[in-house]
Amino acid sequence: MKNKSSSLSPAQITGIVFLSVAAAAFFINSWLAIVIALFYILLCVVASFCYRSSFYLPVISRGNTGKNMVALTFDDGPDEPTTRQILALLDKYAVKATFFVSGVNALKYPEIIKEIINRGHTIGNHSFHHNPFLMLGSYNYLYQEVLRAQEVLKKMGVNVLAFRPPVGIISPKLPQVLNKLGLFCVTFSCRAGDAGNRNIKNLSSRILKKVKADDIILLHDVNPHREKNSAALLTEIEKILKGLVDKCLRVVPITDLIGRDVMTIKR
Repeated sequence: MKNKSSSLSPAQITGIVFLSVAAAAFFINSWLAIVIALFYILLCVVASFCYRSSFYLPVISRGNTGKNMVALTFDDGPDEPTTRQILALLDKYAVKATFFVSGVNALKYPEIIKEIINRGHTIGNHSFHHNPFLMLGSYNYLYQEVLRAQEVLKKMGVNVLAFRPPVGIISPKLPQVLNKLGLFCVTFSCRAGDAGNRNIKNLSSRILKKVKADDIILLHDVNPHREKNSAALLTEIEKILKGLVDKCLRVVPITDLIGRDVMTIKR
């Protein structure tokens, strides 16, 4: 049986088709060949910004349970005091979430990583520095960013299996990196465009207006851009938790939603 990682991706198949057509068109009209090739390049660029696209590699962006369930995820942390405050709020509603952490923040707050685990939540790899332009860098740079975050978490006893690319941008270099490190890609299907907690006004209404069954919800656990907004952020997250109940949507661990583990603990 052919190894899954060695099979051709939609990007590769599309590339073969487009470039073959371009090569054939060259003998008819060279400009037509150039247009076809440029269209493929444009398609690749657009696909990189489609966080739910599996153009380059299999991407899990939502569940397929068919049940009234959603998963809650938080990116970019941990951060003090916001992550701890969110953990307390999640405990209040008996909700489990997944925290996609940056390596640099995990190093800064190792005790919060332990607290996340001890409270029954899960952790994912969100690169080391969370550079929003990470996917534009070289293969080696991308590999080191994912590897360093992975190594930081492993030293804390966490074997992460899921990776979420910063700002949801996917690079054609990412499949090779994740295959080498034994990771799979998880993005999201419902977000509020909060710009990393820089825009939290009406955060809850933006989420609740469009959330539906099997969604993976994206939020952030970094400190708000303005300190005075910390209380507002917690209020918005609590409104989301209450609103999901009102919509008869149950928050479950992401493992239950996607049917696979996102991490294991080293005993």
